[in-house]
Amino acid sequence: MKKIGRCMNKSFSALSRKSGKLRLQRIAGTLLVISVLFTYSMKAAMADTLTPDQFGSLLTLNEAVTRALKTAQEVKCALARLHKEESLYKGVVAEFFPKLNGEVFSAFATGDKQFVGFLDAGIEQPIFQGGKIIAEKRKQKTVVGREQIKLEQAKLDVELVVRILYVRVLEEKELIRIAQAEVKELSVEYDRIKKLVFEEKLTRSAFFRIQTLFQGAKHNLVKHKERYDYLFEVLKETVGISEGESLDIEPAGDFPEIPDSVSAYLTASREHDPLYKLKDLRVEEKQFEKRALQADRFPHLSVAAKWNRLDDVFADTNRAMLGLVGKWDIWDFGRLGSKIKAKSDEIEETKWEGDLLVREHERQLRETFHDARAMREKIRSVEAVVEERQEIYKNEKTKLITGENGSAELIDSFQALEEAKIEKLETVSDYRVLLANLERKTGFDTFANASLEQGQSAQFTGGEAVK
Repeated sequence: MKKIGRCMNKSFSALSRKSGKLRLQRIAGTLLVISVLFTYSMKAAMADTLTPDQFGSLLTLNEAVTRALKTAQEVKCALARLHKEESLYKGVVAEFFPKLNGEVFSAFATGDKQFVGFLDAGIEQPIFQGGKIIAEKRKQKTVVGREQIKLEQAKLDVELVVRILYVRVLEEKELIRIAQAEVKELSVEYDRIKKLVFEEKLTRSAFFRIQTLFQGAKHNLVKHKERYDYLFEVLKETVGISEGESLDIEPAGDFPEIPDSVSAYLTASREHDPLYKLKDLRVEEKQFEKRALQADRFPHLSVAAKWNRLDDVFADTNRAMLGLVGKWDIWDFGRLGSKIKAKSDEIEETKWEGDLLVREHERQLRETFHDARAMREKIRSVEAVVEERQEIYKNEKTKLITGENGSAELIDSFQALEEAKIEKLETVSDYRVLLANLERKTGFDTFANASLEQGQSAQFTGGEAVK
């Protein structure tokens, strides 16, 4: 019997080993099939789904500005005005060249002469206009330069709009994140207090208070979400993004400190802002208009060559002529003098208007500069408040766990912390807007990079500014 038992045990152990090997082989085969299918599915997904149009592309600030300058209607309008003035300039330059003219008349008639004809053709070349053509040419050239400056102004204004809009979109994006965290935190307290009130461990006033705070947080979340959607759509329209494109906004990066003196900004503005050049060009334009009027005091002379042919009952001529054509308004009872005097007064008016614009421009630059310095100091102040309220919130959490305080104190500290974070984010965004206005008044020149090197840089990521 013992031998039979040993044989049976050996046979069972052999069978179990074979079944174990079969089981392992089946598991290995299954894993191999799964791995192959997973590999092919991942390749197909990577090939079919991960395209920029489907998962979005990162829209940097510089790319947004570049695209906006290509599609902005303000830039296209200014460019069309420039092309118009350039065409008019070519027309003024053509006044230096001779003019060909001709008049022909041929017809059947009653009477003794049944066919009559008239031909008058010629060429005329101005030789002296008192400097009128030269003045008009220079005046039109000045107008072309003025429109070039206006085109530059339009581009700077569009860039400013895009930069400010970009800052506001980032601000709303961070406000959504803060509101989401607030809703999440308050929802936990809402459920907990609701349960305690139901168990009659807390009064209903505590429930109504947390309910008010919870609903207010949800309202803020919806408000910032809607505001973000609106501003982002405006940004897409301004930049020129089509409906088929999907975009994301890059996180905010470094921003420069403000120098101690406004003189650096004033110097950069006088060198690069188009306003100063535009002021001088307007005065030059009026001066050339006055010079063109003064040219009418002199005689206007031209060399002309004509061919005249007349075939009629009383005349039959066929002749060529070469000579001078002159015109001189000797006296017009003060009409021309009054125009010249009015143009002189207009030049003075234009000078004073330009000075007033420059003075207002520099006043705004100084005001923006000092507001930015005050805002930068406010950022430091709000940072200290955030750190303080973070510590208070941690302490209130500890007191709640130990039973020293209730949930009301914890909620109050949390609300104070969230308000400080929001104030800090809004302060940083306002500071960035002020910096954008300062850079606009300096023509978005490399001066911004110079000021970044002169001052200390601050890092702002995810709604947090760190010195």
